[in-house]
Amino acid sequence: MNRLPISPRLSRALSLICAVLLLTAVVAWGSINQGRAFLARGIPPALPEPMIGAGLGLGVNVDLPANEAALTALLDQLSAAHLRQIKATFSYSDAFDWALVEQQLAQIEAAGLTLTPLLDGDPTNQFAPPADPEQFAAWAGEFASRFGPQIDHYIIWDEPNLTTHWGNRPVNPDEYTALLNAASRAIRAADGTALIVAAPLAPTIETGPQNLAPQLYLQRLYEADAAGAFDIVAGKPYGFDSPPTDRTVDPDVLNFSHLILLRETMVANGDGGKAIWAGNWGWNSLPADWQGPPSIWGQVSAAQRVEWTLDALQRARAEWPWIGQMYLEHWQPTGVSENDPHLGFAIHDTPLADALSAWLLSEPAMAYPGFHLAAAEAVGQTYSGGWRFEPATGADISASGDEVTFTFYGTDIGIRVRRADFRARFHVWVDGQPAPSLPRDESGAALVLTAPDSSEDYITTVAVAAGLEPGIHTVRLVADRGWEQWALRGFAVGYRPVASQPGPADWSLGLLALFSIMGLIVTIPRAGWPAWLAARSSWFRRL
Repeated sequence: MNRLPISPRLSRALSLICAVLLLTAVVAWGSINQGRAFLARGIPPALPEPMIGAGLGLGVNVDLPANEAALTALLDQLSAAHLRQIKATFSYSDAFDWALVEQQLAQIEAAGLTLTPLLDGDPTNQFAPPADPEQFAAWAGEFASRFGPQIDHYIIWDEPNLTTHWGNRPVNPDEYTALLNAASRAIRAADGTALIVAAPLAPTIETGPQNLAPQLYLQRLYEADAAGAFDIVAGKPYGFDSPPTDRTVDPDVLNFSHLILLRETMVANGDGGKAIWAGNWGWNSLPADWQGPPSIWGQVSAAQRVEWTLDALQRARAEWPWIGQMYLEHWQPTGVSENDPHLGFAIHDTPLADALSAWLLSEPAMAYPGFHLAAAEAVGQTYSGGWRFEPATGADISASGDEVTFTFYGTDIGIRVRRADFRARFHVWVDGQPAPSLPRDESGAALVLTAPDSSEDYITTVAVAAGLEPGIHTVRLVADRGWEQWALRGFAVGYRPVASQPGPADWSLGLLALFSIMGLIVTIPRAGWPAWLAARSSWFRRL
């Protein structure tokens, strides 16, 4: 076949055009992917695995009154607002009032609320760590010994990455590690089911020695081998002046998204299987006629505070399956002066209190991104048949035909199952259609539970659908054999925003790059570039 009669001059022009088009496609594709990474930062790329302490729960920070009647009034306010998860500080002291705490916890339990205690240093000593960590540990162990039946989680200290909470001395992650190790050992010895939450780290951009950014402080804890002393990490994702939709993740920018830096530090250290709690968070809103000092946490209007708080909850619930309890700051600060800007966090008797109550009451009966253990009363799960349930092993099939329907919000769904040497399968439908990511048998999409090797017995998460439209979906499982095998462990829900997924622009740029490369292949051999360059080089030498 004869070549097209294209002159070298035209071939050079065409090859230059193809090169420019190829470069344009590559740069545009890189820019698009950079934008996708920006939108998806903090969102796990894979289906979530089981994680202790994960699953968004809205709570609030409170100051517990010593007066019994005052505490009753506070608990009534919280119950009326449907806020049942509370966090309160208990400060180390040589003369700690155990009887008072016993009375407070009894009232909290009677009101049906759940308390997470933060075991802190002595404020009269500027929260300086004790010279001997075992002193604090003995007190923490006694706390767990006395109140373990009423307490599930213990938070050890508060914001040790700030000098103001470390005796006004330079912060010292190694010293905090020693204190955390000692306290964790004592608590776990007294309360075998206790879960330890590391100190909520305060937001700061400083790099030491007085204050240390939370992600840098956490990295130092990992380097000090502190990981075994805590089950959950905690931060303080205050929003400052930015809305929760601000996706900037930068060590020098303090915003709601700053918490992602903690998450990335955990993953980088192989500790991504733990959750993060928000020990304190929210937006500060002072009255228009405020006469006191300005807020160091930024300032927003009352209306913005309501809108941004609800938007933050929605974002965290949809995008952060690694988030756990989120304790808003603060129901009603006490013990502060009337011109203390901390009062701008007060929730009681504000529009935010009403908005939070309405949000809690309107929560839909569906699961959000994260791992959800198979359980009879779990949100979004509806079982028919003779299923059995255990917290450690999920659900057991009673007979063929047992069925479960799972309603969730997200884009991806996986089923966590046990595979071993037994004959069984689940037939799976997503939104009424056979699950698109599973192989088919005569009955539709099949999730085979029989292990490929008869000697194997393992737990795995099997993807059954991906890339669904963000929204509410339903997956339906029907069992075929598999009784007494505890085959169903749970459901893994993933979420990826539409803008972070490949789309038509990728195909267009890919085709442009392909045609540009083909054009270069055709035109470069005919362009005579070596001779042209040699001629130009000779011409320049004659100048």
